Amino acid sequence: MIDPELEKHLKIIENELLETRTESSTMPRTLWRGIVYGVGYVIGVIFIVVIVGWILNIVGVIPALSEYAGEFRTALERFGGSTK
Repeated sequence: MIDPELEKHLKIIENELLETRTESSTMPRTLWRGIVYGVGYVIGVIFIVVIVGWILNIVGVIPALSEYAGEFRTALERFGGSTK
């Protein structure tokens, strides 16, 4: 036989787990969670690609990137942006 005090605590834990499960599986919550994860992945990939491209450009592995960077810098200067 289970101790009544232990059984009471187990019931409380079970009820809290059920509440957590129902709250975390609602459609709007799942949708927002997916959107946030998706945006995070996209930003992370863009950041990694930019950093790797920058490093490869510095090393000289991808010389074509310097041409694009020069064109981009010129376009920014035409629109009044600063490229310091």
